[in-house]
Amino acid sequence: MKKGLLLWLLLAIGMVHAFAQTRTITGRITDATDGQVLPGVSVLIKGSKTGVVSGPDGKFSIQADGAGSLVFSFVGYETKEEKIGSRSTVNVILTGSNKILNEVLVTGYGEQKRKDVTSSVTAVSGALINERPATSFDQALTGRAAGVSISTGSGVLGDVVNIRIRGVSSISNSSQPLIVVDGIPMNINTNLNTFNGGNGTRYNPLADINPNDIASVDVLKDAAASALYGSRAAAGVIVITTKRGKAGVVSVNYNGYVGWSKAGKLPKLLNGDDFNVIQNEKAANATPAGQTAPIIAKDIDVNGDGKPDRTDWLKEVFRTGIIHSHQLSLSGGTEKAKFYASGEYSDQQGIILSNRMRRGGMRVNLDVTPKTWLKSGVSLYASKALNNGVLSDTYLAGATVSAYGAMPNVPVYDKNGDLYIKTTVNGDLGDGNNVISAATRANRFFHPLAGLTMGRNDNTSTRVLSSAYVEVEPIAGLKITSRFGVDFIQNFEDQYSGPLLSGNGFNLNGLVQENLLRQNQWSWTNYATYTKTFNKVHFINATVGIESQYAQTRQLYTGQANLADSYFKEIYDGLYAGTDNSYTGGDNKSNAFDSYFGKIGYNYGSKYYIDATLRADAYSDFGINNRRGYFPGVSAGWRISEENFFKGNISFVNDLKIRASYGMVGNSNIKAYAYRTLYGGGNYADANGFSLYQVGDPNLKWETSKNLDLGLDATFLKNRITVTFDYFRNNIDNLILDAPILATVGTPWDHINNTPGSILTTNVGSMRNTGQELTINTSNIHTKDFSWNTSFNITFIKNVVTHTADGTDITRGNNRASVGRPLGVFRLIKWGGVNPENGFPMYYNANNELVMYNPGPGVANRWTTPDGTKPMNPITSNDAQYMDKSGYPTFYGGLNNTFTYKGIDLSIFLQYSGGNYLYNAARASGMSNLFTNNMEEIKDRWTPDNKNTDVPKLFLGNTVITQASTRWLEKGDFLRAREISLGYTFPGIKQKLGVNSLRVYGLVQNAFVITKYKGNDPEVNTNRDSNINYGVDARAVPLPRIFTLGLNVGF
Repeated sequence: MKKGLLLWLLLAIGMVHAFAQTRTITGRITDATDGQVLPGVSVLIKGSKTGVVSGPDGKFSIQADGAGSLVFSFVGYETKEEKIGSRSTVNVILTGSNKILNEVLVTGYGEQKRKDVTSSVTAVSGALINERPATSFDQALTGRAAGVSISTGSGVLGDVVNIRIRGVSSISNSSQPLIVVDGIPMNINTNLNTFNGGNGTRYNPLADINPNDIASVDVLKDAAASALYGSRAAAGVIVITTKRGKAGVVSVNYNGYVGWSKAGKLPKLLNGDDFNVIQNEKAANATPAGQTAPIIAKDIDVNGDGKPDRTDWLKEVFRTGIIHSHQLSLSGGTEKAKFYASGEYSDQQGIILSNRMRRGGMRVNLDVTPKTWLKSGVSLYASKALNNGVLSDTYLAGATVSAYGAMPNVPVYDKNGDLYIKTTVNGDLGDGNNVISAATRANRFFHPLAGLTMGRNDNTSTRVLSSAYVEVEPIAGLKITSRFGVDFIQNFEDQYSGPLLSGNGFNLNGLVQENLLRQNQWSWTNYATYTKTFNKVHFINATVGIESQYAQTRQLYTGQANLADSYFKEIYDGLYAGTDNSYTGGDNKSNAFDSYFGKIGYNYGSKYYIDATLRADAYSDFGINNRRGYFPGVSAGWRISEENFFKGNISFVNDLKIRASYGMVGNSNIKAYAYRTLYGGGNYADANGFSLYQVGDPNLKWETSKNLDLGLDATFLKNRITVTFDYFRNNIDNLILDAPILATVGTPWDHINNTPGSILTTNVGSMRNTGQELTINTSNIHTKDFSWNTSFNITFIKNVVTHTADGTDITRGNNRASVGRPLGVFRLIKWGGVNPENGFPMYYNANNELVMYNPGPGVANRWTTPDGTKPMNPITSNDAQYMDKSGYPTFYGGLNNTFTYKGIDLSIFLQYSGGNYLYNAARASGMSNLFTNNMEEIKDRWTPDNKNTDVPKLFLGNTVITQASTRWLEKGDFLRAREISLGYTFPGIKQKLGVNSLRVYGLVQNAFVITKYKGNDPEVNTNRDSNINYGVDARAVPLPRIFTLGLNVGF
């Protein structure tokens, strides 16, 4: 017995020794499908950094001991692990990976694998969003999803963004998509500002979603994908799923970054010396012969430093903003209870003085499974933000507008250190020694720093976005879900204009305004889903449900003027002098949805697919005769790669599917009570009474989008290349527009647009969007130490307006909604250039005849032929012509390249857009012949020694030169380095520091822009919420260039 035990012990020792002994392991790696050898496969000893790569013949050789395991990985294949044991030869067969095809997409009230989707859906992973610093998820989404265009109104913090999915979807109503967070619709079409229409104070509701909490973003682009959302899905749907807990030990993650931001580009304005030369030249050229030209621009020493005053106003207004942000999350649990919790805080200074945003938020997601057939959970999120906004940045009194035109030969402060303003006149910037007449002054000169330092424009917003659900599975395949959600918003808007602040502050001896707005929206959804497979090839899934939603908005505002003492900057009873100038007001409105929906899908052997959906919505804000609408959708697909004739013959194509869909969705984003006839108080012949305020339309109904989509999905070369292509056509009917009606109806004044005439809000318009989308993702190189992946997308889109009320144009500034032309088409006078003989400007009239304007003094016939011999009719707005150019891009997309070498990662993301034109109103005002500062471009003006130029001869008071014309219309094409990041992930950090992961990185956003546009930024759009007056740059704050240093730690 003892001899036997001794023999077994010696044998075991020998085996251990054999296993522990390092030796050469060889082998050959082949493909499971065709048996071909696989070169370039990474072969790594598990738990170590030691590894090799298989050669051209698929063979490898590595030094390892028998106790270890080898890990084989290759792009497009499932990773495989093999224990070595006593073997010296390890031959491996790798199977192609279906990870991409099996990716789960969240669609309407359910999930689908990518390979089974027959509609147009784009997915953006949460990892892509989480790994970059962003104050809102839309910043991380920009340029990364085909068919999705995202633009920002300006560089002011929290400014609203415009998201367009496959183009603009309405003429007069919102074109923002529906945002659904964890199954709950989010209210994003809210203007929280009362006193300035949102032009000065900012609120981006998408910033209320912490980007680090996002697990996935799925964009539903065609009607078949979004039809289950019915009347709210005309502009597309973005479905956001937040992170949930996973069973296992508790994990803790910290993401933080610090950084700074600066204006990417600012205009080049005249300095004090050049300003004097240019202004005095304007005056000299406008002086009649024989008279002495006045000197209107003169130096002065107001601040008493012994030198002529010189001010670069842009440097005074703009600054370097400091940023820091911190995110902490915890997740974990058991199989029966899982949780995810997070907290965030960020503090960001804007690039313009006084602009600052601080926000914090907390989230708790909890899922409980007490029984295998019962599951429930909650998603709780609350945030609060304080935005110190910029008062009216694109108004005349705004900081950027006043900084562009302010005189550079006067100081910021007087000799007492106070702002240099006219304290006894109107609070404007002091004139210094300049001589300015009322006729030649370019509006009023507001002190650029006054609005930033003598006023207050704050928003304090609170948001609670939460939901709870219960899911029951009474039998296999049948799940019944009930979900209730709340979206609560409260915003306190607080404005103060000091008594010395020009405008309302000076005119009213100080002004305080406060506005409290509360919105409460709840939704309750109950639905059942059933899935079943028959005979292993017949798969059906069905969904049926009901949904109710109610929303209410309450608003109270008050204001008070003529303050007794500028010390008091809040509204307190009795703290005003003279006449009681306080006022109050409010609003109360509500709406409700009542909906039914259903979906059924069938596929045969993952080869043939057909899906059908239907939603019925009843909405209280539509006419009583059309309160309910029906929105169907149908889609079909064919996975050709599953056919027998395909499988063995085209080996380089791993998956190929063609699909088609058609559906109808609606737009319910209209003004409250638009269908109702309303009456308002009025006065006539000194008698009070009521008059007709708004003519109602009981037949008012949804704007309807009829959407056709034809698509193709394919993967090539062992899934190393994925391609998605879509063609879409979207006919949008029943657009809600203002149609004229007879004045005899009794509304001689249009109270809605504040213009004379009678109007009826009704369904009279239509337009069409057509386009193509292409997305290509490639894994170019993948070795043990190095990888290179590329993602590219491009969208082509064309829009045309097909019908308006009576076929007449809808005018907004220089843009039009005109039948047969793209929405927002520019209608402008054609610029004819500068006459080289005399420097006079020339324009084309409506008959395309070139007409010259002579601005010289004492001229009888100012409008003549270019040779000056024949008088011509003056050029007016009636000579404006359609340019067939719009502010909306006709193509856009992005290109991302990611490189990794061991622990180093480098990502370069380029965003591009083009085919659009921008009206550079900032440049037009900067080239004015009035007394104001100008852009440096004006130094290239016509003189006898500089005849070949596009800048006319200067004449003080000549306003014709800056009239709206194609001179200020510029191409908006650009290529932007949206993000360049470099990071390092420390290997083996757990053994060294006891943390699971550690990554540091640096990132530059908006590193550079390549464009021919002469303005600050081709992406800025001043008219943020207008679908027609789009593509206008009116001196808004430019987008910042942001530098950040970040740290990601996992415990």
